[in-house]
Parts: sequence; C-alpha cells; structure tokens
Amino acid sequence: MRLPEYLVGQFTVVNNNLQEIAGDLTPDELVTRALPSTNLIGFDLWHVARAQDWAAQTMARGVSEVIEDARWQSLGSPSRTGIGVGMTEAEADTLARSIALPNLLAYADTVHQTIVTWLATLSDDDLDAQPDVPAHIARHSSYLSDVMRAEVPWMYQQPPMWRCLSPGLGHVREHLAQIELLKHQLRLRA
Repeated sequence: MRLPEYLVGQFTVVNNNLQEIAGDLTPDELVTRALPSTNLIGFDLWHVARAQDWAAQTMARGVSEVIEDARWQSLGSPSRTGIGVGMTEAEADTLARSIALPNLLAYADTVHQTIVTWLATLSDDDLDAQPDVPAHIARHSSYLSDVMRAEVPWMYQQPPMWRCLSPGLGHVREHLAQIELLKHQLRLRA
C-alpha cells in the first residue's frame, strides 16, 4: 500500500466519525455547554472541519481553502475566524450559535473530498517534500498570530508535507473523542 492511500483511509475514518457523532445532534445540543470550561459542541465540530481544511489546503498545498468558496460564507473565513485558535469563549459561542448543522456537515464532506482527491495524485516521495509553510500561512493574518504560533510552533520550520497533514488527523481525532463524550454527558443529564 502506498502512503497516500493509507492517508486517504485515515481521513475517511475521521470524516465518517465526524458524520456519525454529529449526525443526530439537535440544534439545542450544538449550543449547550455540556460541562464547565468546555466549548459548545457546535464550535468543536466546526474546528474539526476547519483544522482539516487549513492543514491540507493552506499548510501542505498553499492553495485556497475550501471555506473561501462563497458557498461556505456562513461558516467564517480564514481571515475572520481562522481555525478558532485564540478566540474568546464569547466569540466561539457566537460562531457555534450561527452554524446550521447540515451546512457544517456538507462543508466537512467537501473538505474531505478535496483532500482525498488531492492525495490520490501523490506519490510516497511527494509526502516528504517540504512545502514553504511560512509563505503559505502568510496569506491570512489569523495564522500569523502569537496564539497560533504557540499552538503550532513547528509550522515555521518548513515541515514535510506528511507533518502538515497531521493536525487534520491526530488533533481532530482528539476533538472528536471529546465531542462524543460531551454529547453523552448532555444526554445523560436530559
């Protein structure tokens, strides 16, 4: 098996998990804080899709993110909301309350399809290439903030392409596990 094929499988598992976890959430559950000091579930779901879009399109490829298409305007933009890093609780809550779940899930699917279509064109050697990540992220000021730099310090070291993709897999899997636990917590209280 080629490494790009393996990555396609990993991104597919993440997208399937996101769709399964989020698919039956109610509008109230999206905007209810399950536990103190946690994000609203709608924000974390948005962050999962945004982190994948940012990792693949901006960091690895240096192309426009899927969210920059007018179709996804209601979900924010790299310049206005970034991927959510550094937002205040109030900003994150406002964003979560503005999200329509079907739109978010369609965006996540489109991000997924964009990633797997691109990965299918790569060789193992392509994944060792070192994209000019500092130049790629310079397109959007939100990615240059001190908070973002502290969150992802390695992005300024011109990592290999496979490393650029890692937030779209490992980081988001952690969030999906958290979201699933919070969802269960909400339902236990109901």
